[in-house]
Amino acid sequence: MDRNYRTMTERLLPRRELRSLVPVSDMTIWRWERDGVFPRHLSINGRNYWRLSEISNWIDRQQSAGRPNRSVVSDEH
Repeated sequence: MDRNYRTMTERLLPRRELRSLVPVSDMTIWRWERDGVFPRHLSINGRNYWRLSEISNWIDRQQSAGRPNRSVVSDEH
């Protein structure tokens, strides 16, 4: 399958769905994005979305490193 086609049809997660997969506060997500340790969101019509493939890969990396989602980066950053 053509890479551009996959990118165009990839599932985007709204904030509510993201937080069901990564149960941390919005501020923590913002800090992780700022610090480059979490996938960046896309802004579409003033709303934020995350690519499901990037979030899945991030979760897989955290699990393979033996870290649960909540302790990847301290909230007190």
